Amino acid sequence: MGENKPETNYGRLAYRYFGSIVEKYLSSGFKDLQAQLSKANIRLTAAEYLSLAVATSTLVFVFEMPLLALIMTIIFGNALVGFIFGLFGGIFTTIGIYFLFNIYPSIIVDERKKKIDDSLPFAVLYLATISGSGTPIVAMFKTIAKFKEYGEISKECSRIVEEVELMGSNITNALETAAKRTPSEKFKEILWGLRSTITVGGDLKAYLHEKAQSSMNDYRRRLTQFTQQLSMFIEMYITVVIVGSIFFMILTTIMGGIGGATGYITIMQVAMVLIGLPFASFAFIVLIKGMAPSSD
Repeated sequence: MGENKPETNYGRLAYRYFGSIVEKYLSSGFKDLQAQLSKANIRLTAAEYLSLAVATSTLVFVFEMPLLALIMTIIFGNALVGFIFGLFGGIFTTIGIYFLFNIYPSIIVDERKKKIDDSLPFAVLYLATISGSGTPIVAMFKTIAKFKEYGEISKECSRIVEEVELMGSNITNALETAAKRTPSEKFKEILWGLRSTITVGGDLKAYLHEKAQSSMNDYRRRLTQFTQQLSMFIEMYITVVIVGSIFFMILTTIMGGIGGATGYITIMQVAMVLIGLPFASFAFIVLIKGMAPSSD
């Protein structure tokens, strides 16, 4: 599993010193992790990736533990208390770093899936258009790979072309590999369909035009659904954030006038304006951006 070494010096060192430990004690989860790494387009084996995780976690512990212990010793004036804080703080941080390494591929997979699904209707439409000129399938993928506007689909097409032209694979095997690798079920379905059409000698142009039409119809449905959701979220934003903030300001002003604690009330109101409102607005923007379909 560890024959392909990581490309960076840090990666090579991590695998050199921790690879055998990882393969001995953490190999039970290699299969699932390898599938996630492949879908995330992280070109490392599971052993190499986990070696990076263990090396990074170890370095964090080695540097953080004494530093945190020193800071806590200065604050509390007790070396034993500082050591205990440093030890447990270092352990928790190390576990957290290792946990982040484990969930990172799944986060990238979800992001890639959304980007592929967003760009897919336009990429398939372009493929359907150029298929009418009798362009070979590899040349079609090479053309898509040059258009960076298609994002993750361009990368997938580039890898298909690499496997055919540089690694000597035939197009059907390259399509099969790409179908197993992609995180998008929609793109996977199209790749398997392309492979079947090529294998049985079907009408590639007709297949691509059919998929282009169905993909665009699905994209229109997603746009309609997003428009409805956006209207609902705008109403929620106006009701909860804008009206709620105004109601909070009025209520706290009245309470301050009755109770006389105007200093605390003023602090609460300033915090609402300077922290609460920007945070709520930012949260809504991130939520809507994550839901919005795009062609990037």
